[in-house]
Amino acid sequence: MKEHMGIRLCGTGSCVPAQTVTNDDMAKIVDTNDTWIRTRTGIENRHFADGETNLTITRKAAEQAIAMAGIAPSEIGVVVSATITGDTLVPSLACLLQRDLGLPETVFAFDVGAACTGFLFALHTARSLLCTMPEKRYALVTGSELLSRITNFTDRNTCVLFGDGAGAAVICLNPETAYYFDCGAQGNTEVLYCPRNYELPNPFAQNPSEPEQQQVHMEGRAVYTFAVQAIAGSIRRTAEQAGGFPDHYICHQANARIIQTAAKQLKEPLEKFFLDIEKYGNTSAASIPLALDDCVRSGKIHRGETLMLSGFGGGLSYGTAYFTF
Repeated sequence: MKEHMGIRLCGTGSCVPAQTVTNDDMAKIVDTNDTWIRTRTGIENRHFADGETNLTITRKAAEQAIAMAGIAPSEIGVVVSATITGDTLVPSLACLLQRDLGLPETVFAFDVGAACTGFLFALHTARSLLCTMPEKRYALVTGSELLSRITNFTDRNTCVLFGDGAGAAVICLNPETAYYFDCGAQGNTEVLYCPRNYELPNPFAQNPSEPEQQQVHMEGRAVYTFAVQAIAGSIRRTAEQAGGFPDHYICHQANARIIQTAAKQLKEPLEKFFLDIEKYGNTSAASIPLALDDCVRSGKIHRGETLMLSGFGGGLSYGTAYFTF
């Protein structure tokens, strides 16, 4: 396979929990207000699970993507699911999708944990597998989170940012187009992190540590600075590989100001950057596939146009993928 073998986005799908929580609703539990949230983040609403699981919303998104692709589930050879809030440690979300969607037992299925960059890393991994396993023609890539599981609802600086949701895409290789990718990581447990809480202590441990609360901790200003530099730098490097900027950008929806500032640094029209953060908030790994499905179904992007998907966040990590829709 050639190094820059392109991909075709065959189908997309998305799903969010039924419950919508407005900024005014958030103001009832923490000291904030609608104007403060909207002007600083661009967020107006978010969705929180109330009975839904990560699997149920991801399955619905995947079903939509498969239906749009017009293929049978038996044709999917790879499933890569990006999430940090799976329902179980084992089985993986990808394996549960194999069961619920009726995918073949020979499918290559596993999860990727890269937080907000997760869908980008999952997409690149799925493409790489298709390139090296020609017997597997289609890949299902999902990004999903129930961030309400790990949100500290007493911290007004973070709880207003997050939401739950899922997105999915079916891809295949396309030798007629090109694909380019850029990524990076800066290991950091101070700026943005969420500890894993194992409640049952090891009876053989001589000095068991006190478990931390399993909640997101974030230094907002530091994350903002990292995000702007990461997205602008990654997009610029990817554009250098591709020989130019794309027709459209679909970036991780963390904060509208981050995207606006990055666009200004890149000297690219803001109109090329899709924004739907007002509807969903920051949904981590689900953010890019949710926005991608919105773009596809609304007709904002058309066949033959070029895209850049760019993610940044927990890890710290970032990534950008360039391909033709």
